[in-house]
Amino acid sequence: DMISHQEIDPWGAMPNRWPSPNEARQKTTDLLNCSLSELAFTRNSTESMNIIAMGLNLNSDDEILTTTHEHHGGWSCWQNRHDQFGNPLRKIDLHDPPEDEDEILEIFRQAIRPETRILSLCHVTCTTVWRLPVKKICRMARKQGVITVVDGAQSVGMIGVDLKDIGCDFYASSTHKWLFTPKGTGILYIHEGAEDKISGGYHVPRGREARLTAARFENHASQSAAPMVGFGVAVDFHNAIGTTLVANRGATMAAYLKKKLMEIPGVRVLTPMSRKLSASMVSLAIGGMTSNDIGHPLRQRYNIETRGLHEGAYHGVRVSCAMHNTYEELDILISAIGEIAEDRV
Repeated sequence: DMISHQEIDPWGAMPNRWPSPNEARQKTTDLLNCSLSELAFTRNSTESMNIIAMGLNLNSDDEILTTTHEHHGGWSCWQNRHDQFGNPLRKIDLHDPPEDEDEILEIFRQAIRPETRILSLCHVTCTTVWRLPVKKICRMARKQGVITVVDGAQSVGMIGVDLKDIGCDFYASSTHKWLFTPKGTGILYIHEGAEDKISGGYHVPRGREARLTAARFENHASQSAAPMVGFGVAVDFHNAIGTTLVANRGATMAAYLKKKLMEIPGVRVLTPMSRKLSASMVSLAIGGMTSNDIGHPLRQRYNIETRGLHEGAYHGVRVSCAMHNTYEELDILISAIGEIAEDRV
């Protein structure tokens, strides 16, 4: 019945026994504090970042500033922009764990030059899990006439994200990671004041009263409504627990893990201890070992999945403390890391 109904009227109201794919839109804007016109649904952060990078209205000499901690999907889009349009591209080198937000802010402030037009950065870095003070950075950048693009792939669903409060021009996220929406769903946020800074889209509103919205970047051609039904259900699930509880539990587990890892000889925790500067993940390195040297035995010997660190010349692994993980699982991981560190040459 649902399949036949979808074929007849794919975006119409569903019978009461089925959630409607349209419910996801209002639920998501409520969660992220933005307006309906500012949000578009995409497949992931990589797609959203490419839409932004290739659509921004820039002169060929406008500089793009990013960091050494960007995920490949958040970096290659700017490389493509450079290759096709010649925009200068520069990276800020973020290395040692920061002590406070103002230290990070000053690094970004000093990196901006008169020719800098775009500042692209992660909300939570995919490498060392630094939670950057994006609100302060965006405010500082705006005063200097710089457009801000925030890659929130590792943020939405893990920590509270208030887009109006952050004050960025653009925000991208792969919501399947921490909000647990279906794989192949994500979001693109375009601040209402930045709509004229970007061109393109599948369709452009026409007419005297028409105005640009983020919806022009959504593909409304024939497709399954199931992912959007699942998206809305995932937001309901998240809200039933609450962002604060999810964030607090993840941060508490991460703090426990960091403390225990720091007691193991040879192990270096790359993630700040500060709750304000970190989130629900932990990155670690073991002296003299590559990412594969750590990740492979964790998978093969202990059946533990981690994410290898490859960006920014780091060698190590990243561990996620999600809502479904337990302290018993963390203890198994801690023991495994201890054995791997002890076996290193």
